[in-house]
Amino acid sequence: MRLAKTDLTATALVAAAGLIYALWASGSAPPGMSGTRVSGTVVLALGFAASASAVVPGFEQLLHGNKPYVALTSLVGLVALIGGVQMLVAASDAGFAIVIGAMLLLWLIATVHHSLLATHQAPPARGGSRPMGTHRPRTAH
Repeated sequence: MRLAKTDLTATALVAAAGLIYALWASGSAPPGMSGTRVSGTVVLALGFAASASAVVPGFEQLLHGNKPYVALTSLVGLVALIGGVQMLVAASDAGFAIVIGAMLLLWLIATVHHSLLATHQAPPARGGSRPMGTHRPRTAH
């Protein structure tokens, strides 16, 4: 599976979020990040950055995109929102776990979706900018 640069960026951001969560969960968070709200806010920021880098299409694309994909990711996003509110308002460890779980699931769904789209696209034409079969014959001058 070959990933686009934007998907690689999102992967790195989600991996960083996963590392922060793992450090927090094991009690090994860096100084100043041992609290649920602080670590959770950093993880949320990384999740938003990952989404903006590779997952979020333009509004027009969203309206005309793959409806089951949009429905599934919207549902998972709603679960993440509920977990995030819980995490930030009540300093809920369960809310933090929901946020990281939803983030990982959204990353997985988007990465698989993008790789499937890439395999179904036609390869670029060789030898110029014209699509194959549109070569114009030369005219005599």
